[in-house]
Amino acid sequence: MNIEEYRKLWQEAIHLCEIEPNKEEAESFVWGYYNKDSRFFSPMDDRKLLLTFVGLVVYEKKFQMKFGSTTPAAFCYQELLSRVNDKRIDKEFVYDVGDWAAEYSDNGYVPMGNYRGYGPRRYFSFWRENELRVASEKQAKQERIEKKRAEGKAKVEAAKRKHLERLDAIRQLRTKPVNEVVSIIEHSQKPVFYYIELIEEWLTAGLLNESQKEKIISWFPSSSTRHNNRLKKHLEKIVNQ
Repeated sequence: MNIEEYRKLWQEAIHLCEIEPNKEEAESFVWGYYNKDSRFFSPMDDRKLLLTFVGLVVYEKKFQMKFGSTTPAAFCYQELLSRVNDKRIDKEFVYDVGDWAAEYSDNGYVPMGNYRGYGPRRYFSFWRENELRVASEKQAKQERIEKKRAEGKAKVEAAKRKHLERLDAIRQLRTKPVNEVVSIIEHSQKPVFYYIELIEEWLTAGLLNESQKEKIISWFPSSSTRHNNRLKKHLEKIVNQ
């Protein structure tokens, strides 16, 4: 059969099913396919498969059978779609039939087995967009992770550089007289903790007089971080020895 013959058969089947007066016979037809997956429909030829699908869709609505997610129409349509993939039936025709079923039926699971009530075109479009969104979100997340990783690495490298610069500055100060360095520290814009190793060396070696000790200890804030507070207490302990 060509596509025009299939379309004519489809419309005739809809009409015949809609005027079917025998409720018992129609329900018996539908129940005959209940609880059958798409493999049950695979032995049918294309013509019978199409007629069966139309009957399942129309009778379920006409006689208010309300199968919900267990509707056999969804499994029947899956076989129609599989024949599109095998190029046995024209895709646009099968999509037209599916979109008709979605609009015609009052069961949201017809024809795609999905509660959204989408026909094939909208269903596949929805999932393509969803896949693109998920992929985009995944990429964006990965980019955020990479950015944080790079920022973290940059901070570590910057901290290392600052530490080396500080140690180099202290090495240079060790070459100068203590009185001169005390004056440099007093007028420096850097916090007193920047010079902590040098000050500890002076106190331990007894290179400071009482006035200098008192002055230097006064430069330390009364309250700071835990680490800095411990350093200050350590220096005070050396002073009081």
